[in-house]
Amino acid sequence: MKILKLIEGIDISEMRNIKDIEKIEVNNISSNSKDIKESGLFIAIRGEHFDGHNFIEEAIKRGALLALGEEDIKEFPYIMVPDSKRAYAFISSNYYNNPFREIKTVGVTGTNGKTTTVNLIGSILETLGEKVGIIGTLGARLGSEELVTQFTTPEQLLLAELYNRARNLGINKIVMEVSSQSLAQHRVDAVRFEAGIFTNLTQDHLDFHKDMESYFLSKRRLFEMVSEDKDGIMAINIDDDYGKRLVQEFSSYNLITYAIKNSAMIMAKDIEILPYGLSFNLLAEGRTFKVSSKLLGEVNVYNILSAISYIYGRKLPLDRAIEVIHNFQPVRGRLENVNLGQPFRVLIDFAHTPDALERVLKISKNLGKRVIVVFGCGGDRDRFKRPLMGNIATSLSDIAIITSDNPRSEDPMSIIEEIVKGVSRNNYIIKEDRREAIYYAIDIAEPEDVVVIAGKGHETYQIFKDRTIHFDDREVATEAIKRRIDNAH
Repeated sequence: MKILKLIEGIDISEMRNIKDIEKIEVNNISSNSKDIKESGLFIAIRGEHFDGHNFIEEAIKRGALLALGEEDIKEFPYIMVPDSKRAYAFISSNYYNNPFREIKTVGVTGTNGKTTTVNLIGSILETLGEKVGIIGTLGARLGSEELVTQFTTPEQLLLAELYNRARNLGINKIVMEVSSQSLAQHRVDAVRFEAGIFTNLTQDHLDFHKDMESYFLSKRRLFEMVSEDKDGIMAINIDDDYGKRLVQEFSSYNLITYAIKNSAMIMAKDIEILPYGLSFNLLAEGRTFKVSSKLLGEVNVYNILSAISYIYGRKLPLDRAIEVIHNFQPVRGRLENVNLGQPFRVLIDFAHTPDALERVLKISKNLGKRVIVVFGCGGDRDRFKRPLMGNIATSLSDIAIITSDNPRSEDPMSIIEEIVKGVSRNNYIIKEDRREAIYYAIDIAEPEDVVVIAGKGHETYQIFKDRTIHFDDREVATEAIKRRIDNAH
């Protein structure tokens, strides 16, 4: 592709050391110097741990014809831009002939609930006959294709590639989890959002955002992008204080509010939380609909309301959506039940924030007798939440087993010690090895107990300082239950 076509529409501050630019053909682009090949364009991005501007020389040696960045680089063929992350989004779109222009996108943002919400909406739209793709924490599902992605919201080039694949498959809409990091890092700047959904905002990612205001402002960016579409809709949870703020700040746009506690356009009343599901009366359009679901807990009432709000906003049939919700199976790693016939319940959940852990444990207390929780905290992430989670786990469970999550570069026991600083009761035990912790929890469970294995959910790996190993909470729980059943015979 001609370089001039590739950089079309981006803000350029200056070009240096480039001759005959109109003749330059680029056949690959990357922000990773190791991935650059002959006739490539290297995008220099300043990250949390590395600055791509320091790798321009390596990229040139590997075959890059020129580099693009925001630092004042005097040598090398170089295009200087105000913001290389933003430029990367539009260059990636240009590289794949602008697939974002042809696919409508529903963006779901918030601390918790994104994964279930995007899958609910995707399932409803598919039932209504739309060709839909889903992108999020569990990867990308484009028709029958399932692809692994590194982040909740992929980086710029991979995102453009996924949209290009979706276009080639005839997909006309993508429902995507939009993380705060992706918004702050301009990964989705080239995407055209027809709708934005706000689930909630609670403490998380403060290692990246530093404070809750910065975290909120990153989330807010999604709604700024939706506001660029005159027909764009915003579905917002107004039981959340940050949701109320969004409603105030975007009051002149097409808002759909939903809530359980406050008065809203879409509401849930007469909620029944059942051992294997939930039911409630949905108030919408001045009408009442009966909703039942296999999903567990109040948290999933909110997720259902967020999906319904989008369907309502798009004037699609609510009765058909309610049928899909009734048959919808829980998403992997979200209050996922592991049942081999044992006399106690085992739930796998991704809860890795104070708010999410509190919600899961409150749900679990209504599902059986004792609650046994296995949990840890990730390394190289928000340290402030560790004692908070220690307090929540010991306050809301009968037995808390504190273990490793993904310690990354940190010492696992140091993380555990920070968690222990917050414990409220002496009802905890430390088992640094996660496999051992899960086996222990299942070995001590009594009939009608609820064992909650929290923090990793769908993940199939565990990250240590010097290695990443295969680790799946569901697999380990299954092994432990089988061993206990076999030993009982």
